[in-house]
Amino acid sequence: MRIKTKILLLTISTLISILFISTYYTHKAAEKTHENALRDEASKIARQIESYMPQGAKQADPLEIDEHFDELLFLSPHLVRVDAYTLNAGDQLKRVVSKYKLPVELPGITPEDLKAALRGELLLSFEQSAEHSYVNVTAPLRYEGLVFGIAGFKVSQDEFHELLSNKRKVTILVSGIALFAIAGVLVLSMDRLVSTPIQNLLKAINRVKEGDLNATVEPAASDEIGALSKHFNEMLSTIRKDSAEKEELLSQINRHNDELKQKVDLATLELLQRNEALRRANQSISDIQRKLGHSRRLAAVGQISATVAHELGTPLHSVMGHLQLLMEEPDLSADASRRLKIMLSQLERITASIQNLLDTTRPPDAMGSLDINKIIEEAALLMHPEALSKQITVTRNLQQGLATVYGSNMKLQEVFLNIMDNAMDACAQGGAIEVTTGMLEGDGAQKGRYVTATIKDNGRGIPAEHLGCIFTPFYTTKAYGQGTGLGLAISHETIQTHHGRITVESRVDKGSAFTIYLPAEPEEKK
Repeated sequence: MRIKTKILLLTISTLISILFISTYYTHKAAEKTHENALRDEASKIARQIESYMPQGAKQADPLEIDEHFDELLFLSPHLVRVDAYTLNAGDQLKRVVSKYKLPVELPGITPEDLKAALRGELLLSFEQSAEHSYVNVTAPLRYEGLVFGIAGFKVSQDEFHELLSNKRKVTILVSGIALFAIAGVLVLSMDRLVSTPIQNLLKAINRVKEGDLNATVEPAASDEIGALSKHFNEMLSTIRKDSAEKEELLSQINRHNDELKQKVDLATLELLQRNEALRRANQSISDIQRKLGHSRRLAAVGQISATVAHELGTPLHSVMGHLQLLMEEPDLSADASRRLKIMLSQLERITASIQNLLDTTRPPDAMGSLDINKIIEEAALLMHPEALSKQITVTRNLQQGLATVYGSNMKLQEVFLNIMDNAMDACAQGGAIEVTTGMLEGDGAQKGRYVTATIKDNGRGIPAEHLGCIFTPFYTTKAYGQGTGLGLAISHETIQTHHGRITVESRVDKGSAFTIYLPAEPEEKK
């Protein structure tokens, strides 16, 4: 397959994929927007019906109600049928009015629909036939905050589906025309810019292969292929010059062959020796150059990897937070929930890989005076989406006016994130985490002023036999794939490098409490 054909097929397949994906998601977004608009329209219709229905001590006037509902059907082009019911004693339904434009039926109101209406819920169900598409709506009717009846009405979606179908046809038509246009431009461009210059170069190479050193290639343009043609011509010129010099040299050698034979024999041995030394030197230079090139490539890859990992990390965390919130949506289908879980698990894998990459490439963090309360607030904000998705309450009791500590903002924030993340993993659904800060005057070996921070949870706790190992690298009690056993080990090392200490108290099924002690800066440095 020729290069032109490969590039053309690759470009067209890429464009088709992009167009297909964009069309699919545009269609889904239109359906979602239409459903939200339907809910808004259904709510407005329900409120309009409430104004028509008799309320409180007001007596019903059948003629007036009929006129109102006829007007409602006339003014609502998509509304094809309306039924209104009132609730009698014992929550029994009594139909007050039934109006329609088309002889279509509404589905019956089931006990479950009645219960949902009494709770104030608005229900939508979609009905599709061979010729028409409808939305059936069941809405509660309220008076002074109390449900006194139910409205059922049917809304036609034919116009929406026709509009969506026309839009899809136009998109396909425009996409097809664009693909043909792009393909034509690519074919012409490839013939002019790539195929023809390459064919000319190949013809010249075949002539040289047959022994014609006078072959030349006229550069078609000042691009890479043009530069290649120019270098080809220069190479042939050098070869012709070297060939002529070689013939002259051979003629001289033949004339003086007898005189130089002995000298040549003596020089041959010396030349062999020098050639061997030169070969070893060339081999050594080649090895050094190969290692140097490999080192440069590794350095470049490391720099690029660090940049890409840093740029992707923040949006990935944001996307994961929003995915966790989407999974809590009450109307989310089981299929959509399953897909969101798959997406979230894959994003977590990517985030873990990015974090490992950043850990190996990031430069040392700057040191300075830090406010522990501010670091905890930032860590809690980052953990908020996960806490919200797991329904975990995070309480912060932060003492104001604390002394500052000297250290790395990034490293200390990583410590609090690790411990809070472990606390969330240990808590069941609806658990609680409490973060408390304060000051402590040490004595004995720990004499001095310390800023303290305690992260306490009501989770499953840590068995006593494991407490002595939790700060050991790669030690973890989590299931395979859920933890590396490095979080607490890194946190412990970080606190030690800040001249502090970390302690833990835990009871099985009662929760755990991690307390961090960091030396406070002297008052004159504040």
